[in-house]
Amino acid sequence: MKYSIRSLAAYAMICLLTLFMGCSGGGGGSGGSGGSTGTLALSLTDAPSAEYEAVYVTIDRVDVHLGGNEANPKSWKTITESGDTEHVKRTYNLLELQNGVLEFLGETDLEAGVYTQMRLIIGDNPDGRRNIFGDAHAYANYIIDKSGTTVQQPLKVPSGTQTGIKLVKSFTVGKNQLTELILDFDADKSVHRAGNSGKYLLKPTIKVLDAIALHNYIEGTVFDEDGMGLGGVSVSAQVSDASEEIKDQVVVAGTSTTEEDGWFRILVPPGTGPYNIVAYKDTYGLDFECGVDVASGVTTQLILLDLESGVTPGYGYVSGNVSVPGGGDLTIRFRTPGCEGNIEVKYKTISLESVNPEVLYEEILPVLSEVFPQVPPNELYYEVVASSVDKSTDFVSGVTVEGGVTRFLLPLVVE
Repeated sequence: MKYSIRSLAAYAMICLLTLFMGCSGGGGGSGGSGGSTGTLALSLTDAPSAEYEAVYVTIDRVDVHLGGNEANPKSWKTITESGDTEHVKRTYNLLELQNGVLEFLGETDLEAGVYTQMRLIIGDNPDGRRNIFGDAHAYANYIIDKSGTTVQQPLKVPSGTQTGIKLVKSFTVGKNQLTELILDFDADKSVHRAGNSGKYLLKPTIKVLDAIALHNYIEGTVFDEDGMGLGGVSVSAQVSDASEEIKDQVVVAGTSTTEEDGWFRILVPPGTGPYNIVAYKDTYGLDFECGVDVASGVTTQLILLDLESGVTPGYGYVSGNVSVPGGGDLTIRFRTPGCEGNIEVKYKTISLESVNPEVLYEEILPVLSEVFPQVPPNELYYEVVASSVDKSTDFVSGVTVEGGVTRFLLPLVVE
């Protein structure tokens, strides 16, 4: 069952009325309250990706930790679909779950109390449904890129099919109450290109969100220079802080990809912000709005220039080598000055093995003087930042691009 964020409040009210009319079942949860129960409901959503046509992940089940020894099967309880005795086994296209769309995973009765973690079991056998191109799933977990083909490229899952992916997040199940949580699966950050091999790895990045509290959003429309809605644009809500370490000077709090008519919606936690809203699409320019305060339904409008209309394209390329001695998950970020600090235009993640810890990257970027002709030339440059968890950060600043030309940068080392 899919539903938008607009229907979430109504759904919660129906469930609450049902619960007050009568609850049954038990759980044995940690911190219980004399056998009193409540209901935990889970839904799935995704932060969108502009790099892939589809990202399919098979979820066998979601378990809640009841306390005690984690190795003991009795310490866990499986979330089931409402009205069913079997748990969920389904292959989801994560990219269909964006802009506030939720997929209901299931619910279960638990003893009222505080719980500290869940685990997500990724399956190795797909369901019997077909993908967006009408083809049967050749793999349980795979991607289809934007090359124009329908080729299914498998996702290797380093963990998750056996021990499960642990989601450490404290939550409370109240007596005779419904607790709704959303598993926010970030496809862009979860799918890693494995160095120079071309293979793809699934290393899930998932946030556990409180559905009832998550009622704030920023929405708007991205237009082209002719005033037509522009689809496929990456839009993000960012916070900049120049006092932080360089890799943390820009934090992306939420992302979206515009629909065909240019509309987007970014879910953000209440009481946060203000945010810088940044829009970008390859072969187009970029646009941003600074200091957007959070309130449900706040609307913003952005315009992107088409950079292919001239004799020379208004975009160029930056390329270079990055090495991570010993291997690791590498993130390369491309930023430019804006909004009393930097804004992040785009980023990419790559997994490097210890036997081959170096990768060559190449990214398309707009010529900033084409996009912002009114800005002083000394402020028109990019900063390329390479980082990996528990390692140093390396970067190069003052990078400019020229239309149709590839700019080769000095090697970066993250060690």
